[in-house]
Amino acid sequence: MTRTVGYIIKGAPCCGARYKTPRYASMNWMSAAFWSDGYREQSLMPNDHGLRRCQCGLFILQRDLVEMAEVDQSDLPRPPYVSPEDLPLAIAQADRPALELAARRDYWQHLNHAYRDAYKAHREAEDAATQAAWEAVHPDQRTAWQKLRKFERNPKYQAAPDRPITFPVFEPSPVQRENMLALLQLTQALEDVRGLELVELHRELGQFEDAARALQAADKEDNPGLYPISAELIEGRHAAPVRYRP
Repeated sequence: MTRTVGYIIKGAPCCGARYKTPRYASMNWMSAAFWSDGYREQSLMPNDHGLRRCQCGLFILQRDLVEMAEVDQSDLPRPPYVSPEDLPLAIAQADRPALELAARRDYWQHLNHAYRDAYKAHREAEDAATQAAWEAVHPDQRTAWQKLRKFERNPKYQAAPDRPITFPVFEPSPVQRENMLALLQLTQALEDVRGLELVELHRELGQFEDAARALQAADKEDNPGLYPISAELIEGRHAAPVRYRP
């Protein structure tokens, strides 16, 4: 489990404001769901890229806070998160590439949230239809349906022998495309690539040949659960971010 023991007091490099951050004794990265763009639902650990907004109004990175002391208790606030509505402002005001990169990563995942809602609704409707069809053929074995279901490990998961998994159409907006293209440039310029991030960005942009080359260059051990799924998605020319179980 994730367990904290007191706090670390840190100062903001911009104005000297003081904040507290958890001092972790143990970390648990379990989440309710994992997505191919790196987003985690109901994660037991923070699910962002360290972007914060200081009380003076400037955007900062949590890793840039200066450690000052360790305490058991503190009334100081935590470094404020940046609201989704302020992410474009953070991108526009970024005074260095690392800050822009964190803001664009958060913005990428935020802009994909609308598709996540459509994806989950589509999957629930498809699963319900498949279950009803199966129970109609097996009226005396309805409880056996639960034994046949599998976690969404890859696009070839068969909800039923004759019904493969499908996805709603993914059409990134101009804003999404601009942000993903900028992310590609930043990650490569800073050599700050996380797991299969380049693969995912190319794939969501519909650049399947580039995605395949990035996958060949990636380390399978960075994310052994997502690696084969990415290969299947590229082969099937699927651009959508997908939910999976590692």
